[in-house]
Amino acid sequence: MNLSLPRDFHKSSARLAGTGRIAHVHVFKDFAAAEFYWRRLEREHAVATPYQQYDLLELWQRNVGQRTGYTPFIVVGCDTAGQPQFLWPLAEVKKGPVRTLQFLGAKHVNFNFGLWRRDVAATITAADIRKIFREVTDDGREFDLILLRNQPKMWGDVANPFAMLPHQQSPNNGRRMDLSAPGAELINRHLSGTMRRKLRGKQRKLMELPHYRYFRASAPGEVDGFLDAFFKLKSMHFSALGLKNVFEQPGVEPFVREACHRGLANGRPLIEIHVLEADGQMLAMFAGTSGGGRFTTMFNTYTLSQHARQSPGVILLQHMISDLADRGFKSFDLGIGEAEYKAVFCKQPELLFDTLLPLTSLGGLAAFILTTASSLKRMVKQNPTFWTGVQTFRRRAFGKRCRTINFSGEES
Repeated sequence: MNLSLPRDFHKSSARLAGTGRIAHVHVFKDFAAAEFYWRRLEREHAVATPYQQYDLLELWQRNVGQRTGYTPFIVVGCDTAGQPQFLWPLAEVKKGPVRTLQFLGAKHVNFNFGLWRRDVAATITAADIRKIFREVTDDGREFDLILLRNQPKMWGDVANPFAMLPHQQSPNNGRRMDLSAPGAELINRHLSGTMRRKLRGKQRKLMELPHYRYFRASAPGEVDGFLDAFFKLKSMHFSALGLKNVFEQPGVEPFVREACHRGLANGRPLIEIHVLEADGQMLAMFAGTSGGGRFTTMFNTYTLSQHARQSPGVILLQHMISDLADRGFKSFDLGIGEAEYKAVFCKQPELLFDTLLPLTSLGGLAAFILTTASSLKRMVKQNPTFWTGVQTFRRRAFGKRCRTINFSGEES
């Protein structure tokens, strides 16, 4: 049975012999054309991280991706009845002369996974995936390199099918926390008695300030006010550290603002803001997205006033994690990268890998350079002495010119 192709269809293979239940593959260079398949998989609870939501990536592409050289290349595999079995949210990205195929979202996405029906993720083979890539890249004539970064080896109880392809460990890993108990009980489990007493003392000092409170932003005015404070604070933090401000890149602020407002009226914003405030100022903020029972933080900040001595960010995390657990979320993470405050709460490692598949000799050279750089970066970051030395050297030698930081606060 042949599939009737959508009007905005870019290309389709013939029936793919030897690829199990995948009979046809479509590639869309337009979000609207892929929306039917994407939302169908979302409704059927396909395995995906919250970062692969249609609404989130569509907003990102419209505000950021199209301004920074990302062209959607969304791969959808269907069975003989035309029902979607997987969707890979990819993009064409050209870096110099190298034509790459990457995940949409760039560094604004912590985890990349694609959308998979559970049974397909469990049965598809490496040979199937390679065959599909050959089909959609015209046997390597359209691209030089397939470059798929920051992929979790597992998402929940499902193994990532792309892990069957050649890959290497990502420079950074993630950490998560299972929300397997009521909030108060959970905090007591994860924090030692000494730490709880220390944080209670700090919180008492903050509670003495006028108008102290923790809450989730639920009204447009609250969202706008906190984002105004956030962008101002973040700019000051980046400037003080000699870092490039990623929130000043083209389209990033409009993307963040629109995502924080989208869904707010029905209590399910794409990006949810949690705040600790007092004394007429925002003491700390964490914001993140959610899906499939996971809440994952995307960006955060904290005050530069004297109140920073009272660890408002860690106190906010206690409130936030307790709130998420009581609302029924199953797991929580603080994005990728290592930081002391992350290890306090998120103790379970989330291993990440990068897939680099060269399709041409130019792609092979680019893959070698990227693989070598990534290995060195991982080695340095996993050695605290080396990493501290690199940060000190950068600060003294280059200042603002060569340093950057991602949404989660991880320097690269």
